[in-house]
Amino acid sequence: MDDKVRFLRRLNLFEGMSEEEVEAVARELRMRRCAAGEPIGGRGDHVYLIKEGRVRLYMLSREGQEVTTAVLVPGQLFGLGSLLGTGAEPSFAECVDGCYVCEAGAQDFLAILAKHPLMMAKVVMAMARQIFRLEETVESMALESARARLARHLLRLAETGAADPEGRLLPPQTREEMARVITSSRETVSRALAAWNREGVIATRGRRIVLRDPAALTMELPEGR
Repeated sequence: MDDKVRFLRRLNLFEGMSEEEVEAVARELRMRRCAAGEPIGGRGDHVYLIKEGRVRLYMLSREGQEVTTAVLVPGQLFGLGSLLGTGAEPSFAECVDGCYVCEAGAQDFLAILAKHPLMMAKVVMAMARQIFRLEETVESMALESARARLARHLLRLAETGAADPEGRLLPPQTREEMARVITSSRETVSRALAAWNREGVIATRGRRIVLRDPAALTMELPEGR
C-alpha cells in the first residue's frame, strides 16, 4: 500500500489532495503485474492507471488488422470509456513490456471522482485528449504518408520525453514498435529515421532517440499542422 500511495502522490492527477485522500483512493485500486504481450482489460467495466511499463491501445480494422492508437506510459489512464458505458475508446490494450497497472471497477472509480471534483475535471480532460487522439489517428491513416505518421508519432512521444541538452529524449521504443504504431514496416521507419538523423532533426543515443528539431518534424505534416 505504501508503494502505491507514494506513486499516486507523484501524479498530477492527485495534485491538491491530502495524504488521507490519496490513501483512500489507493485502497480502492488493485495493483497487478502484466507480462509483455499480455492483454489487459477486456471486460469493459474497469479503469486502469499505469504504474510501471508501457501499454499499447489498439483497434481492429474491418480486415482484422491491428491499428495502434496510443502507447501509454506511467501515470496515464485507459479504459475511461467504461465510465460512460460506451465503447468510446479503442477496444483492446496490451502490455508492451513488463508493467504494473492499478485498476478499479467503473462504478467504484466514479464514486471516487464524485468525492474529488478537481480529479474529475482532470479525468474528463484525459478522456477528451484520448478521443481527440483516436480521431487524429483514424484521419492520419487515411490522409497521411507513413513518413508523416512517423513524424506525428515522434512529436507525441516528445510530450512525455525527458529534457535533454540536445532537445527531448524520447521514451524507449523499438523500430518494430514504431512500425506497428504507424501501421507501416520496420524498413520504412528505419529509412525515415536515418534521413532525419543525417539532417540533424534527431540524434540517436544507444536505442533512444533525441528529438533536436521538432519544427522540422511539424513541417512533415500536411500543411505543417
